[in-house]
Amino acid sequence: MSIQQIPHLEGIRRLKLFPLPVVLFPGAMLPLHIFEERYKQMIRDAMESDKVFGVTYTDQADNWPPPVGRVGCAAFILATVPLTEGRMNLLTTGLRRYRALSYSEEQPYLEGEVEFFQDEPVQEDLDSLIQEVKETFRRVVRATRIINQNEGDAEDDLSDEPEDLSFAIASSLQLEDRQKLELVELSNSKTRLQRLETILSSVVKKYEIRAMIHEKAKTNGHGPRKIVVEHED
Repeated sequence: MSIQQIPHLEGIRRLKLFPLPVVLFPGAMLPLHIFEERYKQMIRDAMESDKVFGVTYTDQADNWPPPVGRVGCAAFILATVPLTEGRMNLLTTGLRRYRALSYSEEQPYLEGEVEFFQDEPVQEDLDSLIQEVKETFRRVVRATRIINQNEGDAEDDLSDEPEDLSFAIASSLQLEDRQKLELVELSNSKTRLQRLETILSSVVKKYEIRAMIHEKAKTNGHGPRKIVVEHED
């Protein structure tokens, strides 16, 4: 997949929307199983255009359609695997965030007029904060891998770009949906990194103690693939 095939998204446009109980971050991979007729049609239509649709968070407590102003993330279809009866598996990646301005239900699926946005330009040197967040995250990853008996180095390819770094770390943490929404809605990289540092700092020592005990006990238990954090505001 060449980078030229991935569309550049900016400004205001009409977008096919897939409401899901999922918060998608830019740069994150999202596998999907498509089985409802309306979303089969949506994916067919997307494949015939630019392979882009929006993932908008919604849950059972939301009214329909989702609230105007809800932040979502455009997803780009990287690969499709056709299944029986028109069902399909998809691999998608998050591109750019948007805010919903209005909705339309003219199609079998939901569409929206959305405005794309990204973080505000960084006006100060965030290098110290970036290195601090990276180091705390690496400590959590190292401890988690010891606990889960996974080999490998601790995320040495993290970006130095504040927005990209914050989304990469946020997407790797198993947070509550409310926390994810708060992070994806922010348009300030510094604030997002500060919140992530607070979350990571609240659990890193606990994970390192667990890893030390695990190393000494040589147990065989396996943990979750994602980093589970228990953070209280």
